Amino acid sequence: MKRLLIFVTVLIFLSGMTACSIQNREPGSDSEANTDTAADSASAAEGGSKVGQFDLKKKTVLLNSGYEMPIIGLGTWTLNDEEAENSVYSALKTGMRLIDTARYYGNEKGVGRGLQRAVDDGIVTREEVFITTKIYGGDHERAKGIINDALKDLNVDYIDLLLIHQPGADDEGVYKAMEEAVHDGRLRSIGISNYYTRAQVDEVLSFASITPAVIQNENHIFYQNKELQEYVKQYGIVIESWYPFGGRGHTAENFNHDTITKTARDHNVTSAQAILRWQIQDGYIVIPGSSNAEHIAENYDIFDFELSEEEIQQIREIDIQRRYENW
Repeated sequence: MKRLLIFVTVLIFLSGMTACSIQNREPGSDSEANTDTAADSASAAEGGSKVGQFDLKKKTVLLNSGYEMPIIGLGTWTLNDEEAENSVYSALKTGMRLIDTARYYGNEKGVGRGLQRAVDDGIVTREEVFITTKIYGGDHERAKGIINDALKDLNVDYIDLLLIHQPGADDEGVYKAMEEAVHDGRLRSIGISNYYTRAQVDEVLSFASITPAVIQNENHIFYQNKELQEYVKQYGIVIESWYPFGGRGHTAENFNHDTITKTARDHNVTSAQAILRWQIQDGYIVIPGSSNAEHIAENYDIFDFELSEEEIQQIREIDIQRRYENW
């Protein structure tokens, strides 16, 4: 009888230890590795997919948050609501599954309507589309309200990726509000935009409990911040390029560069397609903007040719660290 009691007591003790261990590994718990890339858990979830590695067949990259993000999509900067609605619809009909907007753009309602039209017409489901938006928060409390406003204007239950639009007065407070929204399911991944230096990124990492998944910056043939891209790889952070063609007023300079025109001729593609193909092969997510359905389709048609390592290197050598914007 005494031996039986000892055996039962040991079983109860071991069961308690197991339950404690399981509880400590719950997603979102303080003991979980929120301050690192979560690469191991993400890789396991995707059957061995590597965080930050571009899959050109699937046209996606696995983020450190565990979610897959399309590597090419539509940018909507300068588009009004009507233009955004039509462009989003055209992009989704073409095959794009990434749409980028921002509170500052003032077109989230149009983006939401374009998405809903595509869903209603059976082109996509909400779950197949990756929506990115950006906020200027100002402070923690204001940011919480802005996140809810974005969800309402986009007419969605969750946002796939939310970015701080640029460094501001209370990045820590804004980022904390974003982290809270991840934990309650309103956001899936979070990141930053227009952070160009190690020091800026390190500052965010110093207070982040969820590592940024994406940094969206100006990036084109004349400004390739390769140093930052290499630095943030250790955290599983991916760089996304706005202005992949240099932006309005600068596209001709990018399209007509001798290296780009030669690469385009050699592959029987346009300069735009050559640039976009270089970007995704070099590890950048791209979001070219357009309100022209033909241009949107052209921008997406970059998966039936491949640049050589020599061609990639030749385009890298164009870099002169010249930005067109100052934000």
